[in-house]
Amino acid sequence: MNDLHQTKNNLYLSLSFAAAVCLFCFVMHVMGNLWLINKHEWGVYPRQLSHWYGIFTSPFIHNSWGHLFANLAPLFVTLTMIFFFYRSISWAVFVMIWALTGFAVFMFARNSIHIGASGLVYGFIGFVFFSGIFRRNAKSIVLMAIVLIMYGGGYLSGMLPTQPNVSWESHLFGGLVGMWTAFVFRNFKEADENQKFDWQGKDRTRSQAYFSSDLFDKTLEQKRIEAEEEARKRALEDPFNFT
Repeated sequence: MNDLHQTKNNLYLSLSFAAAVCLFCFVMHVMGNLWLINKHEWGVYPRQLSHWYGIFTSPFIHNSWGHLFANLAPLFVTLTMIFFFYRSISWAVFVMIWALTGFAVFMFARNSIHIGASGLVYGFIGFVFFSGIFRRNAKSIVLMAIVLIMYGGGYLSGMLPTQPNVSWESHLFGGLVGMWTAFVFRNFKEADENQKFDWQGKDRTRSQAYFSSDLFDKTLEQKRIEAEEEARKRALEDPFNFT
């Protein structure tokens, strides 16, 4: 009963945080449309030190309602996944992907204004996907399959410079940072994560085997001893042996 209550509480907290982030993006967009803030002022301006803060503020700024709503659903889903299923590292994952993706765009992207949460989304999807590859347990593999089915179709194409007004650099760096973050935290296991899945059956340990590794060696040795004992008994029973 306590476990069920804890699970419900964790789910509630995960949903609440994901909803709060999405609501913040929504409020910022409304404020921008009402000219209460200058949306472009808070974007990433690559290599312009006077706008360094755009590294952290740009994911919450969107150019249009279509741009905003295209990001809200995957942002909500992936944040909920990370904060519910990877609770012990969720904050570290969130901050690393948020900061490092923005920093990479600031350092290496083309000279343009970069705004929107899609870099975060690509980072979170990358983390969940590659966690399935690096962790190789049932939970992480199922989550990997879910994001692959939901977002795999356009994920890679979004990293290519196919549309001039889309920050494909944010997508690319977000995906790379998500993969790197999954690798960094691959050994930080949750309490409910099972033993690593053996893809090829090469990692089976002695404790996993049905029989101990020296069972058959012992059996053969015992048979040899029994045969020698039987031979000695026959020799004692029949002392007249000819060779």
